[in-house]
Amino acid sequence: MKTANRYLFISLATILGVLIIIRMSMPYAAQWYINKTLSQPGEYSGRVGDVDLMLWRGAYSLEHVLLYKSNGQVDRPLFRAEKVEFTLNWSQLIKGAASGTVNLTRPEINFVDGATSDNSQAGKNEDWLNIANQLFPLRIDRLSVTDGKIGFYNPETSPVIDISLHDIQGEVTNLVNSDALSDNRVANALVTAQTAQQGTLKLEAKLNPATQKPTFDLNLQADNVALVNFKNLLDTYAPFDLEAGSLTLAAEVAADDGKVKGYIKPILHHVEVFSWKGDIEQDGDGLLEGTVELLSAFVTEIFENQSEDQVATRIPIEGDLSSPDTDVFSALSAIIKNAFIQAISGDIEESVELQTLSEPALPDSTKTADSNSQSAKPDTR
Repeated sequence: MKTANRYLFISLATILGVLIIIRMSMPYAAQWYINKTLSQPGEYSGRVGDVDLMLWRGAYSLEHVLLYKSNGQVDRPLFRAEKVEFTLNWSQLIKGAASGTVNLTRPEINFVDGATSDNSQAGKNEDWLNIANQLFPLRIDRLSVTDGKIGFYNPETSPVIDISLHDIQGEVTNLVNSDALSDNRVANALVTAQTAQQGTLKLEAKLNPATQKPTFDLNLQADNVALVNFKNLLDTYAPFDLEAGSLTLAAEVAADDGKVKGYIKPILHHVEVFSWKGDIEQDGDGLLEGTVELLSAFVTEIFENQSEDQVATRIPIEGDLSSPDTDVFSALSAIIKNAFIQAISGDIEESVELQTLSEPALPDSTKTADSNSQSAKPDTR
C-alpha cells in the first residue's frame, strides 16, 4: 500500500512538474512564434519584446512591438507600441462565437516621404490582415487606442518636415461581420487627437465591413489648428507659406455602393500669408517667391470676412468613390458669400447621413435586389 501511494505521489509530482515547465515555457514559445510571424519575407519585418500570458482570463500581451522596413534605409519604424493586449470575450464564447478585444497602449505609426521608394514608408504592399489573423485568429469586437501618435516625416527637406497627430484616444466597437456576434454589423468609431502644439481633432465614424464596396459615414471636426506648426510642410508642398493663422475644419462624408456624397468646410482664421521679416529677411525668398506670396496675401485680404477675420469656403463632394467630383463653382460662391454676405460656421451641419447605417443589417438570405438598390442611396437631408 505504501509503495502504491509512493508511486501515485511521484506520478502526480511528475505531472505537476511537467505542467509547470510547460507553463513557464509558453511565453517564450509564443514570443518565438510571433517573431517568426512578423519576420515573414516581405517589405516589412517586425519583432516583439516580452510576451505575458494570462490564461485565467484568456488574454496575452505583447510589449515593445515593432514593425519596420526590412531594407534598413528608413530610421523610423512603420509601427511601434509600448503594449498590445489581446483578450478573449468569454461571454461571447459561451454563446458559441469566438471574439475578443484588442487594446493598444502608446501605438505609433510613421509615414516617411523619402527621395526614393527604398527610403519611403507607407505600409503598402503587405498583407497586414493575414498577419493579424495569425496573431489573433478571432473576430475583434472592440479595439481601443490609448495615447497614440501618427507622424509624417520627410528627411529630404531643409529643414526636415516632422509633424504629427499625438495624444490619440479612440475606440472602435462592433468590428464583426457575423450576425452571431451582433444584431448589427455596423462598426462605430470615436477618435480624438491633438495637432502639433495647438489644435484638436475629433472623428466620429460608422462603417460596415461586411459590404463589398466601402460603406461608411464619417464626421470630422478640427479646431484651432496652428498653421505655423506646418510651416515646413507648406514650404515644400505649397507655392506659399503661412506666417500665422489657424485652421478650423468641418467635414461630413458618406459612401455606399461605390458612391460618395458630402462636403468639406475649411476656415482659415487670422491668416498672414506674407511677412517681409518672415519671408524676405528670415527665409531669404527671392523676387519670384516673394511676388507670389505677396499676390496670395492680396487675394486673401480681398476674400477675407473682415468682421470675423476669416477666409472660408464649403466644398461639396459627390460621385464615384474612386474619383469624386468637387463643384468648383459652389466652392468659389461659398468664398464670396463668406467674404461679403455671411461668415461660414465651422460646425458640423449634420446634413449628410447614410440611412442604411442606422438600420439593423438584414441576413444575406433575406436581402433582395430591390432592398439593395434602395439601401445604396445616402439620405442627404
